[in-house]
Amino acid sequence: MKRQLIMAGSLSVIALVIAVAAATWLIWNRPARQVPGDDPVLVEIPAGMTLAAAADTLMARGLLADRRVLLLGARLSGRANALKAGLYALSGTLSPRDLLDTLVSGRGVQNRVTIPEGLAAGEVADLVARELFIDPADFLAAADSLVGAALAGDRVTGGREAVARLDSLLTVETAARSVHLHRCEGYLAPDTYLFAAGTSETAVAIHLVDTQFARLEAATSRRRTGQPGGHGLLVLASIIEAEARRDDERERIAAVYSNRIDLGMRLEADPTVAHLLGKKGERLFYRDLAVRSAWNTYRVKGLPPGPIGSPGQASLQAAARPDSTCEALFFVADGRDGHVFSRTVREHEQAVRRFRALKSAERRNHGD
Repeated sequence: MKRQLIMAGSLSVIALVIAVAAATWLIWNRPARQVPGDDPVLVEIPAGMTLAAAADTLMARGLLADRRVLLLGARLSGRANALKAGLYALSGTLSPRDLLDTLVSGRGVQNRVTIPEGLAAGEVADLVARELFIDPADFLAAADSLVGAALAGDRVTGGREAVARLDSLLTVETAARSVHLHRCEGYLAPDTYLFAAGTSETAVAIHLVDTQFARLEAATSRRRTGQPGGHGLLVLASIIEAEARRDDERERIAAVYSNRIDLGMRLEADPTVAHLLGKKGERLFYRDLAVRSAWNTYRVKGLPPGPIGSPGQASLQAAARPDSTCEALFFVADGRDGHVFSRTVREHEQAVRRFRALKSAERRNHGD
């Protein structure tokens, strides 16, 4: 009888152990969410973050049902102190075991890169090279090739004519200046992107270029009658991007340039000359405004042959639909991050004098 009780007790213990093991295995391999298809959740694991803190973060983001499971599994496998820092895009269908494997291996680490509006192609290349550890020259070569093929295929209005003209001008202009002009100028969409570690230069270029073409096509489809579409719209938007300091002025700046084009006036946009000469953000002199170039809108009527930077969506929309109530033909900075808009030369000259007086007073106050 005693032997039977011992046998029964032993079997009960074995059954309990098996049940606990099965339950543990199930929990260890069971995801927090059972429904696939949810967007990945971005989770940052800073250098030096403890496993306990990481588990708390995963629970807060809905990726882990019970932090104890992750902690126990990590300790039993000897990986409690082996987390790899980085930005991860994690699915809610990952089990605790999968989560630990991912965070320990560093598999799927994402690199975040933010490209501000208005950067020139060379600036974009330097930025993505620094953040994604890729070669800037290879990136630009890939982007130039992609844009050239897309324009030659007339993906956007005026593309074929634009690339033919650009190709005949870029070599001459680059040889004559201290800056390099690129076919992909303006076609590298500003935004915040996530790229997996090891993404190639070509893959990055494809993503940026395709994004900008899609935005350009959307803006072209919504443009007001009379506004340029496709490549021309991008060129105008790039000038607006360079001039605007406030979102509420973009449509008026677009209107000024559109009004001048309609009247056969030169645009006289300083940023086009600054881009050409590599003097972005610098003071321009009269000799700069006299330089012979198709990009110098002080000498050539109409839009320059190519963009001068990568415009954001707000500038694309402004170029497509300028302020229809704005009759101004001129604008000048007001010294407070905005502009004064004028209809006549006399009004404009008065605004210019006020701006210069303001800057002179500021220099005196600062002892310059």
